[in-house]
Amino acid sequence: MNYSLVLVSIALVFFVLLLAAMQIGRWLGRGSDEKSGSGSAVIEGSVFALLGLLVAFTFSGAAQRMADRRDLLVQEVNAIGTAWLRIDMLDAGHQPVLRAQFRRYVDERINYYRNVADLAHRDAIAAKVGDLQKEIWATSMRAARDSVPPFAVSYAGAVNDMFDVASAQTVAQKVHPPIATYVFLGFLALVAACLVGLNLAAAPRKTLLHQVVYAMVMTVALYIIIDFEFPRIGTIRIDQSDALLAAQREAMVDPVGGGR
Repeated sequence: MNYSLVLVSIALVFFVLLLAAMQIGRWLGRGSDEKSGSGSAVIEGSVFALLGLLVAFTFSGAAQRMADRRDLLVQEVNAIGTAWLRIDMLDAGHQPVLRAQFRRYVDERINYYRNVADLAHRDAIAAKVGDLQKEIWATSMRAARDSVPPFAVSYAGAVNDMFDVASAQTVAQKVHPPIATYVFLGFLALVAACLVGLNLAAAPRKTLLHQVVYAMVMTVALYIIIDFEFPRIGTIRIDQSDALLAAQREAMVDPVGGGR
Protein backbone atom coordinates (compact mmCIF):
# COMPACT_ATOMS: atom_id res chain seq x y z
CA MET A 1 0.00 0.00 0.00
CA ASN A 2 1.23 3.48 -0.88
CA TYR A 3 0.78 5.22 2.46
CA SER A 4 2.00 8.56 1.10
CA LEU A 5 -0.81 8.54 -1.46
CA VAL A 6 -3.35 7.62 1.21
CA LEU A 7 -2.16 10.44 3.45
CA VAL A 8 -2.28 12.98 0.59
CA SER A 9 -5.81 11.82 -0.27
CA ILE A 10 -6.94 12.28 3.33
CA ALA A 11 -5.35 15.75 3.37
CA LEU A 12 -7.23 16.75 0.21
CA VAL A 13 -10.53 15.53 1.68
CA PHE A 14 -9.86 17.47 4.88
CA PHE A 15 -9.01 20.58 2.84
CA VAL A 16 -12.38 20.36 1.08
CA LEU A 17 -14.16 19.79 4.42
CA LEU A 18 -12.59 22.93 5.84
CA LEU A 19 -13.77 24.98 2.88
CA ALA A 20 -17.23 23.45 3.22
CA ALA A 21 -17.30 24.26 6.95
CA MET A 22 -16.50 27.90 6.22
CA GLN A 23 -19.28 28.03 3.64
CA ILE A 24 -21.68 26.61 6.23
CA GLY A 25 -20.55 29.29 8.65
CA ARG A 26 -21.14 31.98 6.03
CA TRP A 27 -24.63 30.57 5.42
CA LEU A 28 -25.43 30.48 9.15
CA GLY A 29 -24.18 34.04 9.57
CA ARG A 30 -25.99 35.54 6.59
CA GLY A 31 -27.71 38.81 7.41
CA SER A 32 -25.49 39.49 10.42
CA ASP A 33 -23.13 42.41 10.86
CA GLU A 34 -19.93 42.94 12.82
CA LYS A 35 -21.73 44.34 15.87
CA SER A 36 -24.13 41.40 16.13
CA GLY A 37 -21.23 39.00 16.54
CA SER A 38 -19.24 41.02 19.04
CA GLY A 39 -20.66 39.12 22.00
CA SER A 40 -19.35 35.78 20.76
CA ALA A 41 -15.74 36.94 20.60
CA VAL A 42 -14.91 35.25 23.91
CA ILE A 43 -16.22 31.90 22.69
CA GLU A 44 -14.38 32.20 19.38
CA GLY A 45 -11.19 33.20 21.15
CA SER A 46 -11.43 30.15 23.41
CA VAL A 47 -11.94 27.80 20.46
CA PHE A 48 -9.03 29.23 18.48
CA ALA A 49 -6.79 29.26 21.56
CA LEU A 50 -7.59 25.61 22.24
CA LEU A 51 -6.96 24.75 18.58
CA GLY A 52 -3.60 26.51 18.61
CA LEU A 53 -2.59 24.85 21.87
CA LEU A 54 -3.57 21.39 20.66
CA VAL A 55 -1.76 21.83 17.34
CA ALA A 56 1.36 23.04 19.15
CA PHE A 57 1.38 20.10 21.58
CA THR A 58 0.72 17.43 18.96
CA PHE A 59 3.26 18.95 16.58
CA SER A 60 5.93 19.16 19.25
CA GLY A 61 5.21 15.64 20.52
CA ALA A 62 5.29 14.11 17.04
CA ALA A 63 8.56 15.83 16.18
CA GLN A 64 10.11 14.70 19.47
CA ARG A 65 9.04 11.08 18.94
CA MET A 66 10.56 11.11 15.46
CA ALA A 67 13.83 12.46 16.85
CA ASP A 68 13.78 9.82 19.61
CA ARG A 69 13.37 7.02 17.04
CA ARG A 70 16.31 8.36 15.06
CA ASP A 71 18.44 8.62 18.21
CA LEU A 72 17.52 5.05 19.18
CA LEU A 73 18.71 3.82 15.81
CA VAL A 74 22.07 5.53 16.33
CA GLN A 75 22.28 3.98 19.81
CA GLU A 76 21.47 0.57 18.35
CA VAL A 77 24.20 0.86 15.73
CA ASN A 78 26.70 1.89 18.41
CA ALA A 79 25.61 -0.98 20.68
CA ILE A 80 25.97 -3.52 17.86
CA GLY A 81 29.41 -2.16 16.99
CA THR A 82 30.55 -2.35 20.60
CA ALA A 83 29.28 -5.91 21.10
CA TRP A 84 30.85 -6.98 17.80
CA LEU A 85 34.27 -5.65 18.82
CA ARG A 86 34.08 -7.31 22.23
CA ILE A 87 33.68 -10.74 20.65
CA ASP A 88 37.49 -10.59 20.39
CA MET A 89 37.61 -10.73 24.20
CA LEU A 90 36.07 -14.22 24.27
CA ASP A 91 37.61 -17.63 23.83
CA ALA A 92 38.77 -17.97 20.20
CA GLY A 93 36.87 -21.24 19.68
CA HIS A 94 33.48 -19.56 20.09
CA GLN A 95 34.15 -16.42 18.05
CA PRO A 96 33.32 -17.73 14.52
CA VAL A 97 29.87 -18.96 15.57
CA LEU A 98 29.08 -15.70 17.35
CA ARG A 99 30.19 -13.60 14.39
CA ALA A 100 27.95 -15.58 12.06
CA GLN A 101 25.01 -15.14 14.43
CA PHE A 102 25.68 -11.42 14.76
CA ARG A 103 25.66 -10.99 10.99
CA ARG A 104 22.34 -12.82 10.67
CA TYR A 105 20.96 -10.73 13.51
CA VAL A 106 21.92 -7.42 11.88
CA ASP A 107 20.54 -8.62 8.53
CA GLU A 108 17.18 -9.22 10.20
CA ARG A 109 17.26 -5.84 11.94
CA ILE A 110 17.83 -4.17 8.56
CA ASN A 111 15.00 -6.27 7.13
CA TYR A 112 12.76 -5.16 10.00
CA TYR A 113 13.28 -1.48 9.28
CA ARG A 114 12.72 -1.99 5.56
CA ASN A 115 9.35 -3.64 6.24
CA VAL A 116 8.21 -1.57 9.20
CA ALA A 117 5.15 -0.33 7.28
CA ASP A 118 3.96 -3.91 6.66
CA LEU A 119 2.52 -4.68 10.07
CA ALA A 120 2.10 -8.45 9.63
CA HIS A 121 5.53 -8.91 8.03
CA ARG A 122 7.12 -6.61 10.58
CA ASP A 123 5.84 -8.67 13.50
CA ALA A 124 7.03 -11.89 11.85
CA ILE A 125 10.51 -10.41 11.43
CA ALA A 126 10.45 -9.18 15.05
CA ALA A 127 9.70 -12.74 16.18
CA LYS A 128 12.64 -14.01 14.13
CA VAL A 129 14.87 -11.34 15.67
CA GLY A 130 13.77 -12.54 19.11
CA ASP A 131 14.80 -16.10 18.24
CA LEU A 132 18.20 -14.88 17.05
CA GLN A 133 18.65 -12.98 20.30
CA LYS A 134 18.08 -16.20 22.23
CA GLU A 135 20.62 -18.00 20.04
CA ILE A 136 23.22 -15.28 20.49
CA TRP A 137 22.67 -15.21 24.25
CA ALA A 138 22.92 -18.98 24.59
CA THR A 139 26.15 -19.04 22.55
CA SER A 140 27.47 -16.07 24.49
CA MET A 141 26.91 -17.81 27.82
CA ARG A 142 28.77 -20.89 26.64
CA ALA A 143 31.61 -18.69 25.40
CA ALA A 144 31.65 -16.75 28.68
CA ARG A 145 32.25 -19.92 30.70
CA ASP A 146 35.39 -20.58 28.65
CA SER A 147 36.68 -17.00 28.73
CA VAL A 148 38.43 -14.74 31.22
CA PRO A 149 35.68 -13.60 33.66
CA PRO A 150 36.25 -9.81 33.44
CA PHE A 151 36.26 -9.99 29.63
CA ALA A 152 33.19 -12.19 29.60
CA VAL A 153 31.28 -9.77 31.85
CA SER A 154 32.21 -6.82 29.64
CA TYR A 155 31.06 -8.67 26.52
CA ALA A 156 27.80 -9.85 28.11
CA GLY A 157 26.99 -6.28 29.15
CA ALA A 158 27.49 -5.07 25.58
CA VAL A 159 25.21 -7.79 24.19
CA ASN A 160 22.57 -6.96 26.79
CA ASP A 161 22.72 -3.27 25.79
CA MET A 162 22.35 -4.26 22.13
CA PHE A 163 19.19 -6.22 22.89
CA ASP A 164 17.77 -3.50 25.14
CA VAL A 165 18.11 -0.81 22.49
CA ALA A 166 16.51 -3.07 19.87
CA SER A 167 13.54 -3.65 22.18
CA ALA A 168 13.24 0.09 22.87
CA GLN A 169 13.27 0.80 19.14
CA THR A 170 10.58 -1.82 18.46
CA VAL A 171 8.36 -0.30 21.13
CA ALA A 172 9.03 3.24 19.86
CA GLN A 173 7.75 2.27 16.42
CA LYS A 174 4.37 1.49 17.97
CA VAL A 175 4.01 4.45 20.34
CA HIS A 176 1.54 7.03 18.99
CA PRO A 177 -1.13 9.29 20.53
CA PRO A 178 -4.64 7.81 20.71
CA ILE A 179 -6.65 8.12 17.50
CA ALA A 180 -9.15 10.20 19.49
CA THR A 181 -6.52 12.96 19.66
CA TYR A 182 -6.43 13.32 15.89
CA VAL A 183 -10.21 13.02 15.59
CA PHE A 184 -10.73 15.80 18.13
CA LEU A 185 -8.05 17.95 16.47
CA GLY A 186 -9.76 17.57 13.10
CA PHE A 187 -13.16 18.29 14.64
CA LEU A 188 -11.84 21.39 16.39
CA ALA A 189 -10.32 22.64 13.12
CA LEU A 190 -13.70 22.22 11.40
CA VAL A 191 -15.48 24.08 14.22
CA ALA A 192 -12.93 26.88 13.94
CA ALA A 193 -13.49 26.95 10.17
CA CYS A 194 -17.22 27.34 10.76
CA LEU A 195 -16.53 30.27 13.09
CA VAL A 196 -14.31 31.82 10.44
CA GLY A 197 -17.23 31.57 8.03
CA LEU A 198 -19.52 33.26 10.53
CA ASN A 199 -17.16 36.21 10.77
CA LEU A 200 -16.72 36.40 7.02
CA ALA A 201 -20.49 36.51 6.52
CA ALA A 202 -20.47 40.14 7.61
CA ALA A 203 -17.66 41.05 5.22
CA PRO A 204 -18.71 43.46 2.44
CA ARG A 205 -17.06 41.28 -0.21
CA LYS A 206 -16.21 37.63 -0.66
CA THR A 207 -12.82 36.67 0.77
CA LEU A 208 -12.10 33.37 -0.93
CA LEU A 209 -8.35 33.88 -0.59
CA HIS A 210 -8.59 34.04 3.20
CA GLN A 211 -10.64 30.85 3.27
CA VAL A 212 -8.18 28.99 1.05
CA VAL A 213 -5.24 30.20 3.15
CA TYR A 214 -6.84 29.03 6.40
CA ALA A 215 -7.79 25.64 4.92
CA MET A 216 -4.35 25.17 3.42
CA VAL A 217 -2.46 26.12 6.60
CA MET A 218 -4.54 23.83 8.80
CA THR A 219 -4.33 20.94 6.32
CA VAL A 220 -0.57 21.23 5.97
CA ALA A 221 -0.13 21.47 9.75
CA LEU A 222 -2.13 18.29 10.37
CA TYR A 223 -0.39 16.54 7.46
CA ILE A 224 3.03 17.29 8.93
CA ILE A 225 1.96 16.15 12.39
CA ILE A 226 0.79 12.77 11.09
CA ASP A 227 3.85 12.50 8.84
CA PHE A 228 6.10 13.03 11.87
CA GLU A 229 4.31 10.20 13.66
CA PHE A 230 5.02 7.74 10.83
CA PRO A 231 8.44 8.81 9.52
CA ARG A 232 9.00 5.63 7.53
CA ILE A 233 5.88 5.64 5.38
CA GLY A 234 5.20 9.28 4.53
CA THR A 235 7.01 12.26 3.03
CA ILE A 236 9.16 13.07 6.07
CA ARG A 237 11.37 10.01 6.54
CA ILE A 238 14.24 8.76 8.67
CA ASP A 239 15.17 5.97 6.26
CA GLN A 240 18.48 7.73 5.66
CA SER A 241 19.51 6.76 9.18
CA ASP A 242 19.29 3.09 8.14
CA ALA A 243 22.48 3.67 6.15
CA LEU A 244 24.32 3.66 9.49
CA LEU A 245 23.07 0.15 10.23
CA ALA A 246 23.93 -1.00 6.71
CA ALA A 247 27.43 0.45 7.06
CA GLN A 248 27.85 -1.40 10.36
CA ARG A 249 26.81 -4.63 8.64
CA GLU A 250 29.40 -4.09 5.92
CA ALA A 251 32.06 -3.61 8.60
CA MET A 252 31.23 -6.93 10.28
CA VAL A 253 33.93 -9.06 8.67
CA ASP A 254 36.06 -11.76 10.23
CA PRO A 255 39.50 -10.64 11.44
CA VAL A 256 41.12 -13.19 9.13
CA GLY A 257 39.89 -13.95 5.65
CA GLY A 258 37.39 -11.08 5.43
CA GLY A 259 34.37 -13.37 5.55
CA ARG A 260 30.85 -12.05 5.63
